[in-house]
Amino acid sequence: MNPGATDTDRFFAALRGALSPVATSEPLPPGLRSAGVLVPLRDSGGKITVTLARRTERVPHHKGQICFPGGSRDPGDRDLLGTALREAEEELGIRGADVELLGAMERVPTVTGFCIQPFVARIPRDARFQLDGFEVAETFDAPLSVFSDFSRYRAAGTTFLGKPYAVYFFDYDRFTIWGATARILHNLGELASGLPPCGAAV
Repeated sequence: MNPGATDTDRFFAALRGALSPVATSEPLPPGLRSAGVLVPLRDSGGKITVTLARRTERVPHHKGQICFPGGSRDPGDRDLLGTALREAEEELGIRGADVELLGAMERVPTVTGFCIQPFVARIPRDARFQLDGFEVAETFDAPLSVFSDFSRYRAAGTTFLGKPYAVYFFDYDRFTIWGATARILHNLGELASGLPPCGAAV
């Protein structure tokens, strides 16, 4: 590590080490369609934040929900990372050249028929977004540290793929984050809780 590295630099290096360097190659569960999402993190004044988006009411699926940029794999995508990067640029205007990939998380199956592969990436602290007005109503940043406070999650039990499955809900500011996005954040919070702290929750 560079002796001049900041706390956030050290945190990102540690997070990279905790993530998988590549996406899983395991077969998809039966009946599910593959999808990729980008989980954008950045240094916001010495605090690590997660960039999230709220979908519009005009999209055909997941109207008004909080999400990460991403979607189902298109035939032209070289892989699911290509899917996540393409969607991040289309939805938020995040250019691939500005993304520092940190690694992949475990896949998240959804009751809506997808199996989502999340990719965690560092984006510039001064990134400005150009939103697709049809798909994205707004973006907001939340401190990563709040998602390691597991007392803030609510869960509803159900059965999925023949096994018990918890659907998470998380309230932040005026937003309720739930479903696959909340599960990805819960998983990321678990990873982050084992790393050196960087910034305080608000």
